[in-house]
Amino acid sequence: MESATNDVATMTIEGLVDILKEKKSFILSQDVARYIRFVGFDKGILSVNLEEGYPREIIKNLNHFFDENKYNIKVECSLERGEDTLEQKKKALFNKQLDEVSQNPILKEILTCFTNSTVANIEEL
Repeated sequence: MESATNDVATMTIEGLVDILKEKKSFILSQDVARYIRFVGFDKGILSVNLEEGYPREIIKNLNHFFDENKYNIKVECSLERGEDTLEQKKKALFNKQLDEVSQNPILKEILTCFTNSTVANIEEL
């Protein structure tokens, strides 16, 4: 994304995390994925809600990041709940996939043979 005016309608938290990673702002990208709930993006203003336990300086850091990288975007807190955080979405997807694969008789058999074992990761082949 070169400027906010080019992609105003497509600004998402996923896109923001990608920009942060591209610019080597890894800690901020992790904080965004963990604590930011996307509410909306309109006229260069990114409206978000914050998840409990968020770092106090996250909004200041995001606004500083956009200023420093010459994006015409301002981040503001909203009273609206917004979407789930990226971390919550990822966890929900994993739980859904886990429910699906847990119905597989072969997996059930394996898990009964190895007591105290759990499914830690699911990858599509």
